[in-house]
Amino acid sequence: MLPAFSKEDIVKATGREELIRKTIDQIIKDFAEFDLNISFSGEVNDFYDHLFAQMLEHITNLLANHQEKLFNLLYRIDVNMNDIDKYEQQMPEVPYNNLLTELILHRELKKVMTREYFRHYSGQK
Repeated sequence: MLPAFSKEDIVKATGREELIRKTIDQIIKDFAEFDLNISFSGEVNDFYDHLFAQMLEHITNLLANHQEKLFNLLYRIDVNMNDIDKYEQQMPEVPYNNLLTELILHRELKKVMTREYFRHYSGQK
């Protein structure tokens, strides 16, 4: 059974430098598969704003000019329409490009947290 991560779990995880770095690496890797460059200064203190701005620029461009590429990126990251609909219901005032960017960040973090959970869980047997 997959672990369910609450909003509090996600917030707590962003306080762990190791998880932040792994999440950033995952984002860089996934975006690079679509020739979308994301850079990271190495400073985890301001990672969120720096990363969000770069991702938002790519998402905005993909929405306007390359929707098929965007759908492929979302598929690669494992974001589906149900996820998008939930975020739209929770944050109706947030512009769509910002919403997608936020959702991608959360999904990438959850992916890393899930891997860590199973790595830890399998190591205890």
